[in-house]
Amino acid sequence: MNKTRPPLHAISLAEALENILMVKPGVITVTMSLGQWDTILAVAYDQGCVLLELDDGERPVAAYQREGEQ
Repeated sequence: MNKTRPPLHAISLAEALENILMVKPGVITVTMSLGQWDTILAVAYDQGCVLLELDDGERPVAAYQREGEQ
């Protein structure tokens, strides 16, 4: 069930990808489709997880994390 996506705090895509590659301790990354929003993503975002938005080719296009979590 898709809900209206609230404004999200964008973070550096390069930094988010580096955290994934370096397996930075304590950083949880959740992938999502373009424009996707649901309860699971809302809870992950509220808990400080990084949301990695992927395009139709599954390429990362944006990253989001609640402000103050970096």
